[in-house]
Formats: sequence, C-alpha cells, structure tokens
Amino acid sequence: MDKKVEGILKRALEDIPPTREECVYLLGFAEATPESTYTRAAANDIMRKKTGNTGLLFGQIGLELFPCPVDCKFCSFGETHTGFQGKITLDDDTIRQKVREFTKDGDLYCLWLMTMAEYDLDYYINALKIAREVAPPQTLLYTNIGDTDYETFVKLKEAGADGVYHVIRLGEGEYTTLTPERRQETIDNAVKAGLMIQDCLEPIGTEHTPEQMVDHIFKSIEKKVDTAGVMKRTPVPGTIFTDEITNLRLAQISAVNALAMLALEPYPWLPIHEADPIGLTSGGNSICAETGVNPRDTEADTAKSRGLDVTACRKMLWQAGFQYVCRGDGVRVELTPEYIAQCEKTE
Repeated sequence: MDKKVEGILKRALEDIPPTREECVYLLGFAEATPESTYTRAAANDIMRKKTGNTGLLFGQIGLELFPCPVDCKFCSFGETHTGFQGKITLDDDTIRQKVREFTKDGDLYCLWLMTMAEYDLDYYINALKIAREVAPPQTLLYTNIGDTDYETFVKLKEAGADGVYHVIRLGEGEYTTLTPERRQETIDNAVKAGLMIQDCLEPIGTEHTPEQMVDHIFKSIEKKVDTAGVMKRTPVPGTIFTDEITNLRLAQISAVNALAMLALEPYPWLPIHEADPIGLTSGGNSICAETGVNPRDTEADTAKSRGLDVTACRKMLWQAGFQYVCRGDGVRVELTPEYIAQCEKTE
C-alpha cells in the first residue's frame, strides 16, 4: 500500500480534503489496485457520514428527438451519425403519464425534463407546467436543455423550474460544435435567474487524463454546486467512440470526487451514472431513472433498453446499504424492504 495514499486518506477521514495534486495522484493508480480499493472505501465512509447514509432518486424524461445539428460526437442524436429519422415529440398525455409514474410515491428528489440543444420554448414551457401540476410539490424540477439566455431562464422559472442541469463537458469544442465559453454563459444566466445548478464530470472516456478530470472537479468546487456527479461515456453505435472505461474505474473517479468535495459546506449530493452497486459503495449516492429518448441509447424509449425505472433504482440504493432517500424538500424517508414493496403496490 502506497504510503502517500495512506496519508491522503487518513487526512480525508479527519475531514481534510485532498489537494488538486493529491487527487491527480489518487487517479494515477489503476482501478484494481489496493490504492484504488482503499480510496473507494474511504470515500464511501465519508459520504455516508456526511449524508446520514442517504441516497437520492432522480428521474429524467426525454421529451423530443430529431437529428441534431449541434452534432456532439458522443451523442446518439448527432445529425451526421444518428440512426433516428424524423422527429419524436411526447404529447401532453404521455408527458403527464410519465411524470405521474416517476413521482407518484413522492420520494423522487428531482425530475429532469430533457430536450434538444435547439428547442421550442412554448412546447417546453407547456411540459414544465404539466410536470409541476402532476408532480408533488416536494419534487424539484430541473431543465436539461441547450444553451439559453437569461430572459428565457426567467420564463422557465416562472413555469415551475427549480434548477438547471448544464455542464461544460469533457471535450467541449473538440467533440462538440459548442464552446466552453458559451456553456459557462448559460450556467451564469441560470444562476442570475435564481435557478440551482447541477454539475457533472462527463462524459468520461478512456482518453481522459487524471489532470483533465481533476480540473473539472475543482471547477465544480469553485462554483459551490450542491450536486456534483460523475458519468462515463457510453459507446453508442454510430458514434466515433467504441471504447469505455470500466465501472470499477468510474467508481474510483467517483471516490476521488467524493473526497475532493470535502472542501464544500454543505457537502453536495454525488450522482453516479450509470449507477451500479460498485459506484454506490464508492462515494456515489444518487441514481437516475430514465424514460423517453436518451442520448446514450438508440431506442426511442430508453425505458425499454438502458433506462431503469424508479423501483429498480430504489432497490439498488437499498441493496447498496442506504438507510434513507431524501425528497426535494429535504425530508428523509426510511428505505426498507417494506417501504419498497409498498411503493410497488401504489397505482
């Protein structure tokens, strides 16, 4: 066992966050080494103490799809490589049904409404209003949309949005036609409009270095985000990417992210995508159910393919040892087999 790693982890367990250089050092070890194993164990212990052994349930509804001119090279919607033809748009009744299915038990922390980089504002506002009408008040609503100006974010907040998922992604400007500056401008517009910000280190590929990943992690700390996730890149058929990191490597990255976030008070929530038991015992504590279109899938409804439903997510959190789930209003619900069974019976 590397002595420097022992020292970093000992200090972290005493509530002292690792430095940027120490995070790079931790990510320099292969995922199946003792150093990685101990890093994941320390992060798991710290995250559970900081959160009271609490996990989060997220949900995402993909509202519409068409070949996208922004053409991100890792996204199944990019117009130069997509297998989708024409346009798919969820109607009001379908949106209402999907929102009800995700939120009926009241323990979904937040619901993302995802649309394309270019979107119809009237359609999106209508979808937000439907979601706010159907979802219980404790479920937060987050937008997952393209670059947007301040005035539009004001309208989205008035329609029911609580926050925004918007990220400067790894490879922004290289594998996308967007710029980091434009993405940051959108984040600044959302903050100015009074919306909360969720951040994520994504989409992580085999080519990304520890330095690149740690740079993003520390920018998240500078922004004082309340949600700081990690997500690996999925090799979607038709895109230029055919390789991916292992789930164990993603868990290692999640662990280093969790240790670094000791620098923030309050301690943020830590999504991991796609979640599995390894990641949820390595510092990650939030899992996302998905339905509708998905940029990491070639099915028109990811619920029939990659996407998990809320029940499956709830069971995974319980299997990973979480004692509670937290609602959007901060109320914690005890996570037990009996509670899970009760939710499954709910119509």
